Amino acid sequence: MDKINVKAPAKLNLFLDITGKLENGYHEIASVMQSIDLFDYVEISKADSISVKCSNSALDGKSNLAFKAAALFFEKSGISSGADIYIDKRIPMQAGMAGGSADAAAVLFGLNRLFNEPFSSYELCEIGTKCGADVPFSLLGSTMLAEGIGEKLSSLPAMPDCWFVIVKPDFGMSTVESYKYYDEHGLLQLEHSDLGVISKSLEEGDLPAISKSLYNVLEHTVENPEISAIKSMLKELGALGSMMTGSGTAVFGIFDNVNTAVEAKNVLLQKYSSVFLSRPTDYGASIDKTAAVYDRLDELGIEYERVDHPAVYTMEEMDALGIFNKGVVGKNLFLRDNKGHRHFLVFVFGDKHVNLSAIESELGIKHTSFASAERLDKYLGLKKGSVSPLGVINDVTASVEFIIDREFKNHPCVGVHPNQNISTIWLKFDDLIKVIKSNGNKIDFINI
Repeated sequence: MDKINVKAPAKLNLFLDITGKLENGYHEIASVMQSIDLFDYVEISKADSISVKCSNSALDGKSNLAFKAAALFFEKSGISSGADIYIDKRIPMQAGMAGGSADAAAVLFGLNRLFNEPFSSYELCEIGTKCGADVPFSLLGSTMLAEGIGEKLSSLPAMPDCWFVIVKPDFGMSTVESYKYYDEHGLLQLEHSDLGVISKSLEEGDLPAISKSLYNVLEHTVENPEISAIKSMLKELGALGSMMTGSGTAVFGIFDNVNTAVEAKNVLLQKYSSVFLSRPTDYGASIDKTAAVYDRLDELGIEYERVDHPAVYTMEEMDALGIFNKGVVGKNLFLRDNKGHRHFLVFVFGDKHVNLSAIESELGIKHTSFASAERLDKYLGLKKGSVSPLGVINDVTASVEFIIDREFKNHPCVGVHPNQNISTIWLKFDDLIKVIKSNGNKIDFINI
């Protein structure tokens, strides 16, 4: 393997307090960190030397934290090699969302996979600490308590499912400036919040209680009144709670309803250019399975449109996010025969109910049943709730027969998820069939 694609999730601080200061000038913290499904996408290829390029050219070169991460990896591993690194930047800068740390973590994770894993996860985190305090968390992700300078991590109960609306105002604040302000203005004397409150709320899975116990001491370091104004707007629009993340200047609100969250995002977009919608994730830097799909589409010369969005698991969520606005989206049903020797991926209109007897009768299949989510993941790399027949691209050995609703032939444009449900690809239905057949998979068209 000479190339790898990695997803680098952003983070939010649900709680952030400063608990002390070390002799070397670093601040000790207590922070509840949460990874979210807003990503930078990092492509890493083996090379003779290290190079870093970014979709934002201002971030090219040695000053990028990703360059430092690569240099440390090769230094610590003793591997005489290099890497060409390209970062598709989606996480806003100077936002307090660990964008640079996420990219550094993605590089460490990716290089470790490319060079046969010379380091354990623990060892990668140790290297990551030398890049930045948030890098270990960015490697692991999920919901964690970070202590020390951020490198001492312990798992917390998972954040309940919810929707984050995130606003990044036009002005930024560097981490260095934020901590400097904290020191110079005597903010250590502030009344600090109780970490135990939010920890207990997480244990109980109580989203309203979590939202009420958000805290960030570094909010006091940003004098611009826009932070308070955004927090107020989010709450007026239905957020259960709102807080600035990290050293800022992004502000997030927590919503328990997708429709309310989407409406809030749309209202805020009328005033702010950078507004994001996301959900919690339970992982950090990870392989980007969608990259293989885009590579195959490009290889076949197929035109498509990519639309990124938060994870979606139901047709109702897709409807709320406006995914249906461009055309027809189907849903997957994964079937197996009674001995588990044959697997069938049924791609059908989202509002239809599938009659197994009709499928068995038309195709001469006996004793079919719905296959488990574990089998769906094993054979196609698809998670439950995904609606894509493109999973075959990631596993050319998957012996899956396709049963496709004949009605799709009447709709020239179809939307599918490329292996994971955080984006939708829009393409011609005939091109979708071309992709499936290019993998050698059999297709039957029937009226479902």
